[in-house]
Amino acid sequence: MGQLSGLLAAGVLGPGQPTVYEPAEGPKALAELEARTTVGKLAVLP
Repeated sequence: MGQLSGLLAAGVLGPGQPTVYEPAEGPKALAELEARTTVGKLAVLP
């Protein structure tokens, strides 16, 4: 955990960027979650 904190503080690692979907693509996002083909977070725009 200490090494991870050091990498974050040094800027080597940063927060991940979510995959963003338009509202009309909501079913596609859910299908990807169900199929476990996603990496990281998914977001549906309001």
